[in-house]
Amino acid sequence: MMQQDVPVHFATAISSELQEKVLNAPQFSGWIAKTRSSFDLRSVLVRDVLMFGSRVGFVVVEADAWNEGAKMPCFAVLRDPTVSIMPVVTVKEAPDERYVVLVREARLPVGQMVTALPAGVIDGEAAEIAALRELREETGLNLTAGRPYRLRETPVFLSPGGSSEEMMLYAVDIILTRAEMDGLLDRKGGLANEHEHTTVCVVPLKDMPRHTPNVHCLLSWHLYQQHCADLKSAQCSRS
Repeated sequence: MMQQDVPVHFATAISSELQEKVLNAPQFSGWIAKTRSSFDLRSVLVRDVLMFGSRVGFVVVEADAWNEGAKMPCFAVLRDPTVSIMPVVTVKEAPDERYVVLVREARLPVGQMVTALPAGVIDGEAAEIAALRELREETGLNLTAGRPYRLRETPVFLSPGGSSEEMMLYAVDIILTRAEMDGLLDRKGGLANEHEHTTVCVVPLKDMPRHTPNVHCLLSWHLYQQHCADLKSAQCSRS
């Protein structure tokens, strides 16, 4: 088979029906387009496909790819782009107090429970809509006010040595009463049909890096601090 003039082969265990789904999957066709525009991509072998329900989840590929006459490392895991959102809560009765809403979830790849920002796959929707959806699904926060904003204009690569995953980072500022914020503690969330089981945590904004090992969370925290510093600087320059 050919995909954008690049020969594509499949492992014998992958059915013709599944092959067609892979060729039409955006994470595969998008990766082919990006890679062939940057490197000498001579052929691709699809070694395995992992489905998320009825849609293509992970695609494991082995590529014959070259850069400036040198053969490149050949393996990659392709997946859809993702999004995370950093909900920063200001307490209505105490405006100097600010907290971050996190979720705790079992993560099989790292073999432990992980505390992180609400995050997930962009499923054929705008990144901002996906961020709000993940926030609602994982924490129960359904925003009627407060618009998410990008912490960085372009996506970040989470593990470019092995995975195509890129993530768009968002934040949103929320004002809640203390009772509303306390009502979030230990709230259960996630989609059971997608095997998501999250527990909500609320931590002081300044302490967030102590509570999570996730690199996108730590980066979001630093970018949020810069965002606040920029706003403060702009306000001072206008006064």
